[in-house]
Amino acid sequence: DILPTADALQKYKPGALTERPGSALLPGFVNAHTHSPMVLLRGVSDDIALREWLEKTIWPLEFRLVGEDFVREGSELAILEMLRGGTTTFNDMYVFPASCAEAVVRSGIRASLGIITLEFPFGSYGAGPDDFLEKGQKAREQCLQNNRISWTIAPHAPYTNTDASLTKVRELSESLNVPVHIHLHETQAEADDSCAGEGASCHMSSERCTPIMNLKRLGLVNKRLVAVHMVALTDEEIKLCGDAGVSVVHCPASNLKLASGFARVADLVKAGVNVAIGTDGASSNNTLDMMAEMKLAGLLSKGVAKDATVVPAMCALRMATLNGAKALGLDAITGSLVAGKAADMIAIEFSGPETSPKPCVPGPKGGFDPVTHIVYSSSRNQVTDSWVGG
Repeated sequence: DILPTADALQKYKPGALTERPGSALLPGFVNAHTHSPMVLLRGVSDDIALREWLEKTIWPLEFRLVGEDFVREGSELAILEMLRGGTTTFNDMYVFPASCAEAVVRSGIRASLGIITLEFPFGSYGAGPDDFLEKGQKAREQCLQNNRISWTIAPHAPYTNTDASLTKVRELSESLNVPVHIHLHETQAEADDSCAGEGASCHMSSERCTPIMNLKRLGLVNKRLVAVHMVALTDEEIKLCGDAGVSVVHCPASNLKLASGFARVADLVKAGVNVAIGTDGASSNNTLDMMAEMKLAGLLSKGVAKDATVVPAMCALRMATLNGAKALGLDAITGSLVAGKAADMIAIEFSGPETSPKPCVPGPKGGFDPVTHIVYSSSRNQVTDSWVGG
């Protein structure tokens, strides 16, 4: 129930009562794309472009360091950071998902974990795509009784998965009725190299077309597709995403830091695409701060479109909450404060100077708008409480 305080106290007898009279109560943030264990690689490789970052630093370190303990401990640290900053649900892509699940269970957070697949061995975790899929399915089966853990099939990227592997991904996604979570069109080079059939970012397909058009050919462009980054799209491809019901996850800080490009968020929204927000991993961001990401997503969208009216504050807030839940198939459970949904919510304190004058009546003419205060003025340091399922 969502009730006035007096009515709630009359109907229910709480064991404990929390009052936040000077705060905004809103849905918990949904971090729609991250690699939680990579907090342990925060700051090890900065100020270089994506391919060099991956190939010269991140992958060599991961192959040497990553194991069950690394993932468990990294996930615990990431979850602490996310909960303290108001994130109550996150969508993860990494190896050893069973170890991440252990951290999720202990913490109480809600998570969507990925059954990752790659063509090459990854440290001690997987020998190849079939091994990755088999181990991921076993991890999922171990967690079926936990209602706070859901799953995606998570092929890393078109340049790390063959058409044969992506076909298996589609079949498994259809069989389990779960989303497909993939890095897609991370850079313009990925699109250009794939069309040319050569280059470091070329997809692992003989088809000379952009990666998303190849995914369409393979039957993967549909309402289950959660496409991350999407910074290099044509008008035709944006329309395709809208028509097919694709969800796009915008990761503005990571895109900017790696100089990967700018997502055309305003055009995606106009085309009817469900746009969510993710932090990406802390090794490329370098934080898991959804409030900072939400503000950056809104402001950057205006700059890219050269239009101050696009992606207003309420749109940015929805991208950071309900749209993320929708992308993961969790919008009947979380993402908004509605009677019947889980009580995944946060309190943001409005007593400090950065949120003064205190909002009272929604604008634009009736006073200060609390939504614009949340998106443009507040920070994660003002989150006083995070509740998951109450």
